[in-house]
Order: sequence, then structure tokens, then C-alpha cells
Amino acid sequence: MVRTLIIALALALPGVAAADFSGGIEFLAGFGVGAESEVDGKSVDGSDAWSAIAFGIIPGIDQMLAPSVGIGAEMGFWWFSPDGDNAKGDSQLVLSPHLRARMSFPIVEKVTFDGMLGVGPTIWTSRDVEVPGGGNQSTDSRFGWSLRFNFGGSYAINDQVSAFANLGYFTTTTYGDDITATLNTIPLGVGVRGTF
Repeated sequence: MVRTLIIALALALPGVAAADFSGGIEFLAGFGVGAESEVDGKSVDGSDAWSAIAFGIIPGIDQMLAPSVGIGAEMGFWWFSPDGDNAKGDSQLVLSPHLRARMSFPIVEKVTFDGMLGVGPTIWTSRDVEVPGGGNQSTDSRFGWSLRFNFGGSYAINDQVSAFANLGYFTTTTYGDDITATLNTIPLGVGVRGTF
């Protein structure tokens, strides 16, 4: 559905060929992870329980609408690992399908500046949490929204394939059960993309 929408939009714009797609995969490791929670409207600090590194894998596709601007979609798979004295249980898997806009400006011969902004829904999958007195309890899945942006550069290995690296920001917020919860990270990403 998203690809059909991108193709239809691209064909409606003059001068855009159907072969101006780029797809890739990005691997991320985040630091500076923080957490915020509100229970019945009162702020609760959970940053000490979510201070470990976050990892992510994001496949994505873009349709270049102009030489420097494109729109597309991505599917984020994020793992947030609890840490600290209050941390109990498994890593939190967060799924974040995004619509995104990407800019790409040539700097020198094979080097390009890249910038990206993506926004969309988010799903915090259920996870096992240790409960006082021993044993595990499974949490419910939670739904909300997420936002990601980054800036970096890419290097053209050949006419079809580029390697890239970037630094960005990712935030995800969920709602329900009178609890609003947010996880944040500043990820470093590396990956490859190809045009077709």
C-alpha cells in the first residue's frame, strides 16, 4: 500500500522516473537512553531503570521526488535493555513503522550529506517482568507514536550502492491504563542503500 502510494505520487510529478527508488538497511546502537512516565498525571522518573544501550534494525525504501528530496517508509525494530537497581525483566521490543522524508545533498565527488525525519505509530510488545517474591509476569502490549530523525553522510561505493553513517534521535511514547511512558535514545547508525 505504501509503495503504491509512493509510486503514484512520484508518477504525478514531472521529471520523476519509476526507477528512482532507493532501499537499504540500517543498524543502530543508542546511548543516553532515558525514560519518563506519568501515572494518573504525576511524573515518575524511570531513567535509572532504562540506562543501558538500545539496539535497532531498520529496513526502509524511498522514492526520490527530486535530485535531493525523497519520501518513503521504514520499519523500525528496537530493543531497549533495562539496567540499574530498579531494572527487572527482559528487553523491551519496540516496533515503529514510519513514513519518512529524506534529503541528500552532494558535498564532494562521492560524499553526500543525508538528513531524515520519520514519524508514525509505535507498538511496545509484551515482555516478562520479574515480580517481588520471585517469578515472572507478562506485561500487555502498548500502543502510541514515535519520531526519529538523523543527520550524517554517505559514500558512493559505485553507481548503485552507498554506505552511510549518521547520528540521530529516537523517541517513542505509549498510552493506556492511566500510564504514559516514553523511551528516548540518541543512536549512531550505519548501513547500506542501493538504487533500483
